[in-house]
Amino acid sequence: MNDELPDYVAMERALGRVEADISGAEIHGVCCGMLVVDQATNQDMWLSQVLQGSPQDFYFQEVRTLLRQLFVVTRQQMNDSGLGFELFLPEDEDDLEAQVEAMQDWCQGFAFGLAAAGIKDMGKLPTDSREWAEDVVRIGTSGELDLDDEEESENALAEILEYLRVGVLMMNEEMQPMKAAPQVH
Repeated sequence: MNDELPDYVAMERALGRVEADISGAEIHGVCCGMLVVDQATNQDMWLSQVLQGSPQDFYFQEVRTLLRQLFVVTRQQMNDSGLGFELFLPEDEDDLEAQVEAMQDWCQGFAFGLAAAGIKDMGKLPTDSREWAEDVVRIGTSGELDLDDEEESENALAEILEYLRVGVLMMNEEMQPMKAAPQVH
């Protein structure tokens, strides 16, 4: 199995071929939400949350293969002592509005993933995880963002994405501590 996340555009095209009504970013959010709660999350349980279709269909098989790669690599990255976790989002060169929409989809997926993993009351999460998860929900439901100043918007988006990336690692560590200390390069 490849140790890199699948190509985002390839994933979006594959999802389109099976007429999925969920984006790759949202699917990754669901994956991350479920895995921060339980690293032993069953891949098939996660797949049933994000993909419906006939296993005999060629396009379904294609997207399922990409999703399995996404799941395996995401779990590896979340437990990487080098903190190599990445969000599954469109490339920086994509339209800013599309990037913001994908980020919000990711946040909505993450909140769904927490619920699918059994988190019904965020008040029961450790304090830092609860505050961060509440921020994720707010970002996911914030509606349209003001994108008038493109450079300022790009910088703000980069900061939010880093906040989300680091937050996943923090919550993963708080919910299920790593066995080895992180390596700082």
